[in-house]
Amino acid sequence: MRYSIFKQDRNTVIVYVVLVGLIVATGLLSDIFLTSRNIQNLLRQVVPLGLVSVGQTFTILTAGIDLSIGSVVSMASCLTTGMILGRESLILPVIAFVIVMALFIGFCNGFVITKTRVHPLIVTLGMMSVVQGALLLYTKSPIGSVPPVFDYLAWGKAWFIPFPILLFAVVATAGIFILRRTTFGRYVYATGGNEEVARLSGIKTARVKIITYMICSLTAAMTGIFLASRMGMGDPLVGERYMLDSILPVLIGGTSLSGGKGGIGATIAGVFIFAILSNALNLLDVSAYWQWIIKGLIIITAVAFYTKK
Repeated sequence: MRYSIFKQDRNTVIVYVVLVGLIVATGLLSDIFLTSRNIQNLLRQVVPLGLVSVGQTFTILTAGIDLSIGSVVSMASCLTTGMILGRESLILPVIAFVIVMALFIGFCNGFVITKTRVHPLIVTLGMMSVVQGALLLYTKSPIGSVPPVFDYLAWGKAWFIPFPILLFAVVATAGIFILRRTTFGRYVYATGGNEEVARLSGIKTARVKIITYMICSLTAAMTGIFLASRMGMGDPLVGERYMLDSILPVLIGGTSLSGGKGGIGATIAGVFIFAILSNALNLLDVSAYWQWIIKGLIIITAVAFYTKK
């Protein structure tokens, strides 16, 4: 057990060393990278990506995956602005409603996966289609508005710290605490490591999986709400990119697709590596099409490396 924990921490250290190396290399290649304006832009990119990646880490640790995460982000964004419509009094009720909707979607994902034994890839892909289709029936174009006070979520500051960074730090810290310091966290690792053995040991693996998918949908809803605050309106396609982008930082961080290995600490490094890489490619004026190719190659390489390991 101690060797396993040491090995996991060692992998986390390696990922952070890679992150530092990438920062140094990008700083040498571009004079713009370390400017305050670019750093602020980079941090704005990190927050939504970080939120969805924290949730995705939970599902992948149980040997699952959630492809519906992007459509939940879009749904949360559009429902938030489309229902508030600039009315300050509706902020809390609408946010509560959106979160309940997201938790229900996560519950449905986990329930179907555990009851039918269908692969999570298929179930969540189907859920993605259902949610995205329903959303496009609701609106096919950007919708709604938010009151000025709602801007604080994306642009406000707590003391001297930008509130979005504080939000991401709180969510990430909570995720790390749950996985490392609670019984549920141990159950997540046990379920991902060997579900049958965990079940025979008395762990309610079905319940564990359902909760992890609910957590994933919750972070997706938080991302959608944050994006609604940042853009001032909802976009039915705003979450499309996060279906793939939420997986990449988790894999870069060393969380195994077979489950039971990895953690949010390394995922955070993966989020920054991915964000810095995207930022550097933009600064170097690399075509968006080449960026897609590079992302795909990184996924294949990360999966192949950790699988072989």
